[in-house]
Amino acid sequence: MNFTDLSKYINRLDLIKDTANQLIKDFDMFGMEVKFSGNAYNAYEELFDQVEPLIKKLIETNQSKFMGILYRIDLSDEQVSKAVRENGTEPFSVIVTDLIIKRELQKVVIRNQYKSHQK
Repeated sequence: MNFTDLSKYINRLDLIKDTANQLIKDFDMFGMEVKFSGNAYNAYEELFDQVEPLIKKLIETNQSKFMGILYRIDLSDEQVSKAVRENGTEPFSVIVTDLIIKRELQKVVIRNQYKSHQK
């Protein structure tokens, strides 16, 4: 499943909440707080507005922690490079934040599909 396949899942409240919880958990492991109000209608914007400044600060001040987050979330250098090539006019922190949120959603969707096939 690639990121373009995720659009059909973006309006499912259960998946949005699970994605937010995954983001919260992953960033908490690095001592960074992300909160989610539970409002699915602006979830992407809410999460993006919190994560992007964190990512921007890490890029500027702590490359090893930044790379650790990418590793934890399972974003490869190749995925990041491809996104930069495709969205070169956007700031790097914006591109990476978008990738992080989409990757977290992708993990949640795959996990849910796997669970439903196990039943």
